[in-house]
Amino acid sequence: MNHKKFLPHTFVASIAIFALAGISISQAAPLFIGYYPDWGKWHKPAYTVDKVPYEKLTHVLWSFITPNTDGTLRGDAADDPNALDEMVKLAHAAGTKVIVSLGGGGQSENFAPVSKDNTLRQKFVANLVKYVADHNLDGLDMDWEWEYNPVPEADTIAYSKLLTELREALPKDKSLSAALPCSPYYGKWFTAEVLVKNLDWFGFMTYDITGDWDEKAMFDSPLYPHEGYTTWSWEETRDYWKKRGVPTEKMVFGIPSFGFEFQGATGPGSNFTKGSAKQVPYKDIATNTEWEFHFDSVSVEPYGVTKNSYVTFEDPHSSAIKSRWVKDNGYAGIMVWEVSHDYIESVGNPILDSIAIVLREGTTSIGDIHKKRASSRQDASRMQNAQTKRVDALGKSVQNADREIRRKNRFEFRVEP
Repeated sequence: MNHKKFLPHTFVASIAIFALAGISISQAAPLFIGYYPDWGKWHKPAYTVDKVPYEKLTHVLWSFITPNTDGTLRGDAADDPNALDEMVKLAHAAGTKVIVSLGGGGQSENFAPVSKDNTLRQKFVANLVKYVADHNLDGLDMDWEWEYNPVPEADTIAYSKLLTELREALPKDKSLSAALPCSPYYGKWFTAEVLVKNLDWFGFMTYDITGDWDEKAMFDSPLYPHEGYTTWSWEETRDYWKKRGVPTEKMVFGIPSFGFEFQGATGPGSNFTKGSAKQVPYKDIATNTEWEFHFDSVSVEPYGVTKNSYVTFEDPHSSAIKSRWVKDNGYAGIMVWEVSHDYIESVGNPILDSIAIVLREGTTSIGDIHKKRASSRQDASRMQNAQTKRVDALGKSVQNADREIRRKNRFEFRVEP
C-alpha cells in the first residue's frame, strides 16, 4: 500500500478555480447539466438545494419523480414540493433552468404498465404537464431505464408513445430530453427516429461502462478506446448514435462525479474479487491518502491503486479534456451524474469548476485552465503540494501525455511547464 499523503494534482490545482464560483454560464453554449439527487438531504453533511452551484450550470435536473401504477406521481418532490420550489427560485435567480427527471435506475418498474395502457398513459402525461406548470419548471427529462434485456417490443412501443405524447402535450417553450444508454446493449431497443423527432437533446450515460458485471476491472468513462482496458468509450458512443441518425447538436455526454472501486484488482485490465465493485464519490477518492494516482493518456482516464484495490474515476483534468472535446466538436454539452458526489465541504466542486471554465470560455486551452487555477494559488497554499505519476495503464511513462492527447484530438494548446 502506498502511504504517500497526497491528493490528485488535478484536485489540488482545482482549488484555485473556486474563486470563479461567481461566474455565470447560463447564456452560454454548450449545455452544462447537473443532476441533483433528492436523497442528498440524507447525506452527512446534508446536501440540500442551497448548495447546488447554479451559476455554473445551464440546467439542473431534479432526480427523480416516477409514476404510480394508476398514473399519479410519486417521489419526494411529488409528496412535498417545497425543496423543489426552493430550487426553482434559486436556479432562476441565477439564470439556470430546472427540469424534473423521470424514473431512474431501479425505480422505473411502473413505466411499462402505465405507458402500455392508453388511459393510464394519458393520465400520467396530464399529471406531468400540470406539475410542470404548477412548479414553474422548464421541462422534463425521461430516464426510463429497463432492468431486463432483451426488451419486449411492447415496451419499446410504449416508450415511443409516452415520449411522443409528452412532447405534444408540453408547451413549446418547455424542453424534453432523455437520459439514454451509450452502447447498443440497451440502445438498440430505442426507436431512434422517435427520439430525434421529440427530444431537444440526448443525454448519453457515458459512465457505468465498467462494474461488477465485467470479467476484468476496466475504465469507467474513457474518452477513447484502449484495448484491454476499455469495453466502450465516448468516441464509440458518438459513432454508434451518429449512425442511428442523432444530430451532433443534440448529443450530450455524461461525466461521472464518482468512481468504481474494485477489490483485489491491481489496475485496469486486471482480475478483481467478484461482488466487490462499488461506486465511490469523487470527494472520497480525492481525500483518501492511501491511493497512488495514475493517468492513462490513451483513454484519458485517471485511476488509483493500493496494494489490494483499484479505482477508476474522473477528475478535473480529465473532465476538462472531455469538455474541450465536446466544445470543439460542436456537441450539445456535458451532463454530470451527480452534483453531490463532487461537493467537498468548505471547498466546493472541483470537477464542476473545471467543466464550467472549459464550456464557458471562448478560449478553451488546457494552459488557460491552469492559469485560472493558478490565479488563486493562495487559496490552495493550505493543501499539500503533491504530484501524480503520469503513466498509462501499462505502467509506461506518459510525461508527454498532453502532447499525445493534443495530437489525437488536434488540440491547440500550450502545455505549461
